[in-house]
Amino acid sequence: MKRMASSCAAGGAVLVVILAGAANPRAYATGGDDREKRSTEVLRQLVPSPDGPGCAAAVGERGHVVWEAGRGKADLTTGRSITPRTVFDMASNSKQFTADAVLLLSGRHQLALSDHLSDFLDDPPAWTREVTLGDLMRHTSGITDYQDLLEAKGIEVTDPAGQKEAIEAILASQPQEPAGRRFSYSNSNYVLLAHVVERVTGKPFPAFVQQEFFTPLHLRMTLSPAVDVPGKAKSYDEKDGSFTPNSSPWKQYGDGSVQSTPGEFVRWADNYRTGRVGGAELLAGVTADAVSVGDVLRQRGIAEGKYGAGILLLPDRSLVHRGDWEGFHSSFKVSPDRDTAVSVVCNVDSPDHFRAANELLDIWKK
Repeated sequence: MKRMASSCAAGGAVLVVILAGAANPRAYATGGDDREKRSTEVLRQLVPSPDGPGCAAAVGERGHVVWEAGRGKADLTTGRSITPRTVFDMASNSKQFTADAVLLLSGRHQLALSDHLSDFLDDPPAWTREVTLGDLMRHTSGITDYQDLLEAKGIEVTDPAGQKEAIEAILASQPQEPAGRRFSYSNSNYVLLAHVVERVTGKPFPAFVQQEFFTPLHLRMTLSPAVDVPGKAKSYDEKDGSFTPNSSPWKQYGDGSVQSTPGEFVRWADNYRTGRVGGAELLAGVTADAVSVGDVLRQRGIAEGKYGAGILLLPDRSLVHRGDWEGFHSSFKVSPDRDTAVSVVCNVDSPDHFRAANELLDIWKK
């Protein structure tokens, strides 16, 4: 599914030493600390060959990158290697910024999670009067995923389509079930939330995220759908050992499209500790009224969890999300004490990238 994220289903460049070929992380550890060596081995096992597409990974502690590395090729045509500078589409890990944008506006009393979707539409279908912003944020709206809706109209991921086409398809459809009944992951929810932010603020959603999150937190990220930002990896599909480029001209946002590096993402994670943007109210909102996701995580190795504001809360209080979109695959995890964060991103399907993120967190968390 498009940007199927979180452990549920689900830009900018870091200025560091450029790595060539195999993982060669910048040496942050000192003395007899073997965490760097163990982390390098996790990445080597995740990407056995440096000659095909691969992955980059980073670990952050209280907002500081303490280890990062890349292994594999960012571009098979040019032979460009994946390094800590390599930019990836973070796919559904982008949803965190959308949910937090809504929480930010809620804290400013510009909207409320109890507001209905119909309040932000010019000609609302009847069913939108039953769907709240909280339903959208926690995936309990019952709304069909817009990728399925567009494809049902004959619009494939290889055809041009943007925010307008996605929202029109959503509003012309009927929900699969009444709002509030149960968790059902749908990218439509977050495309609609981005629209709500635009209606409330009068600003393009990417500009609002830049102004409220990326700039004040000094994050070298960008929200740019379907574009090749400088230093970005190419994504690939793999079949029988052969790799085919994978890309789409779709330009929806809110559900994805943040372009970044793993290092920048673990720096972002520190906002879950400090509340530098949004304060205590936003931090409380991240997990408030989180809903059970039921059994949908078992196939991905997670027994249970609750979905909050664009992030999954696990029983041990750690935060986690995954993203998958057109050959890009990302895993993001924050420790229960919010001191340590891990991000692993790949430009080809790597089934063990979530396991690798867990292993890295185990290595580095205190």
